[in-house]
Amino acid sequence: MQKSDYIYMIMDNVMVYQINLPSDLQGNQLQRNLNKYDEKYLGIIAGFDKNFLEHFLIISKGKTQEDLADILKKMEKISFMIGPTGNLNYLTPNQIQYILTKLGSLNLNQIKEAKISKIADEQIEKEFGGTQNGPSALENQLSSAAFYLQSIGYSNQEIQDKFKEVREVPSKLDALFTLQPKEIYSVPAEIRPRANPPSRAQSTQGNQSASIDSSPQTQNAIDQHVRSIEHEITGERAKKVEELMQLIKDHARDSMNESHKRVFSQIHPDRLNRAFKMLKDTKRKSKRMTLYLEWFFCSHLLSNIEVKVEHWQTSSAASRGSTGVYTAGINFGRYDQIIREFPDSKLAKVINIIRRILQNPSKKAMQKLATDLIAETGFDEHLYFTD
Repeated sequence: MQKSDYIYMIMDNVMVYQINLPSDLQGNQLQRNLNKYDEKYLGIIAGFDKNFLEHFLIISKGKTQEDLADILKKMEKISFMIGPTGNLNYLTPNQIQYILTKLGSLNLNQIKEAKISKIADEQIEKEFGGTQNGPSALENQLSSAAFYLQSIGYSNQEIQDKFKEVREVPSKLDALFTLQPKEIYSVPAEIRPRANPPSRAQSTQGNQSASIDSSPQTQNAIDQHVRSIEHEITGERAKKVEELMQLIKDHARDSMNESHKRVFSQIHPDRLNRAFKMLKDTKRKSKRMTLYLEWFFCSHLLSNIEVKVEHWQTSSAASRGSTGVYTAGINFGRYDQIIREFPDSKLAKVINIIRRILQNPSKKAMQKLATDLIAETGFDEHLYFTD
């Protein structure tokens, strides 16, 4: 890859990550500054995620390539550990930022997974508290519990309340690791109404409702998406879609409106066949029928909204991973089997979040929903969405 390719990749990443450049790097200054680096170092910088790239832009001010050579090698080594294919890919953004502040105190040959993991644990201890005389056995266990509870949806305040109980009665420690996960779904901040938040009673009632938001504002936005996705389908695929659509319409009957039919006819036959099997096992007049139709309808519309995504690639022949940015839709269809296990109220909540996102599509809101659904699967398919 040529030097100019690396430079344009870095500049694209700055745009995709929505990094606010300092005044001395705005305009053409960023490109001029990057031109001072050799291809070897530009290749390292081009592989950085948002945290690493922001850190580089901060520390590079007023420094030459020679000044930063050692730091860049350290950052590259750590980036392999915390990247999607690394053994420390579970570290949080706060932990990563903390690790980057410690680069100056590390020698290159000291950077090993155990050392980086220990530094990451220090950040958890600082965030969730520890003893002034050094971490005791209990505090070390609480640090692990904090990471676990945070990952299953507990807020910092809830975690501190639990820790207070454990510090008073240490025998309660084991119970922290058996707590039920919180419901992961919440409306992304970008699509929340700006009016006053609902009362606790209203919120509880809304969470248990299985009704679909069909307000005029929502419906108008969805109708625009329906009109924008239609494309011509021919050949064997068209024949298969026609066969499956007839089966679905025969079973769903009045539950399926014209918008449903129009969007379902654009779905790939493999997913359409999955939709038919799920609908076939559902009673025609049940609420579940409406929810399944809305899930396939809305999630397909959302999957057709293209966003910039970061793609990591590794191969046995490559000496290092490579990363790039391209435009694609987020495939929400891969969660069809997961939502099948949702109760009506939970599925309705997910559908209403999608309908709200469709009113005002936001990459962050879509990423938030995709991340929540990934948490249900227990695995990630190595498609990482930029912040």
